[in-house]
Amino acid sequence: ELQLADIETLETKKNSLEKKSKQGDKEILHQIKIIENKSKNMSLFLGKRFAAKEALWKALSPERGDGLIFKEIEILNNTNGKPYLFFSGSTQKYIMNKEIELNNKLIFDISISDEPPYVLAFVVISLAPLV
Repeated sequence: ELQLADIETLETKKNSLEKKSKQGDKEILHQIKIIENKSKNMSLFLGKRFAAKEALWKALSPERGDGLIFKEIEILNNTNGKPYLFFSGSTQKYIMNKEIELNNKLIFDISISDEPPYVLAFVVISLAPLV
């Protein structure tokens, strides 16, 4: 079982995005605008999802650029409001290859929370036998 958490302030995340935006990434510029223009609740919502993606990324991939694509990781909620991870594209293939490599299914549990100005995300990855 692997556990990883990511905690940061929203201001730190905004500053990080602003540094990256100097490279001209339109998606990052868009995220900055959302954080600046939306309500405090929207900023917390986005911040928690960003922290969750970061926690997952750190747990699965200590090296950047090895098959995970940030935009292909989504944090969704089931009908009871519980968050879960959804993968698409090459990231989904990366997860499937990891499962084959480990000869186990990866089970992802996620918890996200906030206490303004902080956001917190935990990702726990467990192994289950392949069926």
